[in-house]
Amino acid sequence: MAPWRGRRDGSGRAAPAGTGWLRRLALIAGGLVAGLVLAEAIGRTDGLARGNDLVFSAPMSYPKDIYVQDGPMTYPNPNFTGTIQSFGYAVTPHFSSWGTRGAEPVKGTRTWLTVGDSFTIGLQVDDDETFSARLAQTLGIQVLNAGVDGYSTWREAIRTVQLGRHFTPEVVVAIFFTGNDFFDNRQKPPLTLDAPGLGPGEPGAPEYGLPQVGIGIHTPYWFRMLRDHSVLAAHYWAWHETARVRRGRDPNARRFREELGVFTVEGRARAAADDASTKKALVSFREACALVGARALVAVVPPAFIMDDATARRTFASVGLEQVTPDLDGVQAAALAAAAAAGVPSCDLLPPLREAARRGDRPFLPFDGHLTVEGHRVVAAGIAGCAGEG
Repeated sequence: MAPWRGRRDGSGRAAPAGTGWLRRLALIAGGLVAGLVLAEAIGRTDGLARGNDLVFSAPMSYPKDIYVQDGPMTYPNPNFTGTIQSFGYAVTPHFSSWGTRGAEPVKGTRTWLTVGDSFTIGLQVDDDETFSARLAQTLGIQVLNAGVDGYSTWREAIRTVQLGRHFTPEVVVAIFFTGNDFFDNRQKPPLTLDAPGLGPGEPGAPEYGLPQVGIGIHTPYWFRMLRDHSVLAAHYWAWHETARVRRGRDPNARRFREELGVFTVEGRARAAADDASTKKALVSFREACALVGARALVAVVPPAFIMDDATARRTFASVGLEQVTPDLDGVQAAALAAAAAAGVPSCDLLPPLREAARRGDRPFLPFDGHLTVEGHRVVAAGIAGCAGEG
């Protein structure tokens, strides 16, 4: 007769072979799950998810049909509505037939216009939470949000004329993002203020059929599910992307280093050409405002990582700039000086944003670097004050 290969448990009954190992595996699995849950909880409550040193400041899940292309100009897809989701937020923006964010604009009413890049369009917050919407609520006027991801000051001038000749804004506010606008202003698009082309909504404008611009980072579905809900997944992605840049495997690695380099003593010393091209772009913006009879205002917004020295150094290290001397306020001063040289009034938004960060109000999103709801509130208040409307 074969021997019994089980064992006796506390009841004296024989336990099937392998039960002990199954219990051990269950305990190990349970311990891992408990550890992950605890780490996730600590990451959310202890602020470990602050990833402002991550320079890849864009949503990771753009709908592929959110933008359309017409020659050198990119526009929000007219009448588009869709969901944008990234770590920490899920937003459903709405665009008018004119490619502006929010409700359909109305002609013949008191209007301001805001132009700029991703910091203006504000795809990280709801339509009524952008600084443009807050300005409209505060001032009791119509404020058209004409922001577009990746816009330079040159393109903002073109967009000012396209919309301004129809809506005659009193004030046009251009957001100058010091994180990359000096870099973006290096190349002037082949359009002039006298012939700026037709944007969405204008009579004779192209009928945008299939979207022609796709923006976003392609990641597996399983990872997107984790990333959109997990601090740990976001930390993994931050590590993964910074490692790609440091190893030179990201095609944008050189650009990241150039954009961040101007926030160092060494980089600012080599920035004369970028300063000159930005001054010319700001002159173009001033001329665009004059063409439509509007008052020009440039609001200078800093990147999230210059809120404090420690975060800045982590950001520099993430792209391989360890041996540098930080000059965190020099770029802000250069942008304000360029605006003054171009004859455009400016608004310095670094002090109020930095003060909000010091209070713990978190004006910038973690793992993204764009403005939070609180950040948009700070910017709206700053612009209103600079314009004499606060």
